[in-house]
Amino acid sequence: MDTTPRPRKTWLKPSDALNRPLNRQFDERVHGSQHLEISRRMGFHIGNIGLLIAERATSELRDVTAICPIPNTANWLLGLINLRGNLIPVFNLEMLLGLEKQAQKKKTMLLILGQGDAAGAIVIEDLPIHITLTPQDKLETPPPLPMAIKPFAVQAYEKNNEVWFNFDHISFFESLATKVAA
Repeated sequence: MDTTPRPRKTWLKPSDALNRPLNRQFDERVHGSQHLEISRRMGFHIGNIGLLIAERATSELRDVTAICPIPNTANWLLGLINLRGNLIPVFNLEMLLGLEKQAQKKKTMLLILGQGDAAGAIVIEDLPIHITLTPQDKLETPPPLPMAIKPFAVQAYEKNNEVWFNFDHISFFESLATKVAA
């Protein structure tokens, strides 16, 4: 009988466990000696465009509450909400991108991306979904996008006959700051 002491398992702090990357590798027994990196991401739709939330990005869902409109601004800037003392701009990307209004599917809600001064809210009509991506899902030539979002979604993946774009929400929100005046 082996009496060698086993190393004690240490548990991650809850904040470390929640913020760790969701990357893992396939089991060698299943896929031979080939190791594939799997990335689990959250994605959401704006019209028929699938956008992936950046890895390690802070995000949360909120009910559409009192949005305070801002006079003399673009129609796609719906206004501001107060989120724990921070004023967060609320954007309607369907309007900004000139997409046709989709039939409302479930419930309109706000997807808040980022924290503090870098946060922004986007109106969405479906819950974000989990998407599992492998390197083989990456598209060499992404399909065209509306010009307002194209520089912020340059990498694309195809999964289950849907195209998903990596979405750089930080740069996107910064670029909108210069375009809000009507």
